Amino acid sequence: MPFSYGIVTASRLNIRPEPSTAHPPVGSLSRGARIELLERVGAWYRVRAGERDGFVHGDFVRLVEAEASVGFLRERPELAAVPLEAPEGRRLAPSPGASAREKQVVRTWNGAGGLLAAVSDLVEIEPGIALAVLTVESSGAGFVGERMTIRFENHVFWGEWGKANRAAFESHFRFDGARPWTGHAFRPKPGAPWASFHGDQQAEWRVFEFASKLSEPAAKRSISMGAPQIMGFNFARIGYDSVSEMFEAFASGLRAQILGLFDFIKGPGTDSALLEALRRNKFTDFAAGYNGPARAAQYAARLERDLEIFRRLEKG
Repeated sequence: MPFSYGIVTASRLNIRPEPSTAHPPVGSLSRGARIELLERVGAWYRVRAGERDGFVHGDFVRLVEAEASVGFLRERPELAAVPLEAPEGRRLAPSPGASAREKQVVRTWNGAGGLLAAVSDLVEIEPGIALAVLTVESSGAGFVGERMTIRFENHVFWGEWGKANRAAFESHFRFDGARPWTGHAFRPKPGAPWASFHGDQQAEWRVFEFASKLSEPAAKRSISMGAPQIMGFNFARIGYDSVSEMFEAFASGLRAQILGLFDFIKGPGTDSALLEALRRNKFTDFAAGYNGPARAAQYAARLERDLEIFRRLEKG
């Protein structure tokens, strides 16, 4: 295996005698425990932690090349207490004739600049870079009315639930098999007309609520959530013990969503390739790692644009 060590991300992770939940655990590990990875067995790892050997589920292990310090931003008490909005002395004002993009940058900073500045200090990046990441990787808005912004992904729900329930899935959900992130459509009952639903939050929620009646955990793993649009199946990567815990946190307010975004970038340690790319202003490297290489240059240009807007307005 390319990685020799891992960090436990769950608050409590059971060690099993075999790679399944069929037998009682032989011990447990706490969040932050460093474990040696001996082999991969499907979705499980055989590990050694101190004098204990056994199997743990890979969803709750962050792979590292060397020992790393653990700590999720969402667990930092100072970030729970800092005001979300930018303080009065650091608020921005749009320039005369400002573009829609400039207004979006100003609105996002004024609404979340207090937290973004505090996060920036902890992860050692410019506040303007933290702002640009939020505005580019999201709309900067995590809610429509009182509901969290979501996007239901049919192809993900297929993997999470549909494969085992093919007839029921195909009665209500569609996607393009060749390009599964496209061609999404839904109908509430067989025989009803198929309808697309992306771009309409009321429709997204109707599809999600329908899917939740089939399998609530699978439906929650199949949506991207909030301003950063992090997929539910990434719950363990950002320090949650279940997708429902992540859903409830993200639905509670923008603070949890922003911290989730930077926990996704940073991971449980003090460093990551994505974070180092931001520290060094290597936005193409960051975009390739975060969004994939196909549109890295386009995303990097957007990051540079929003950072330039922030720097210009901050100077006054």
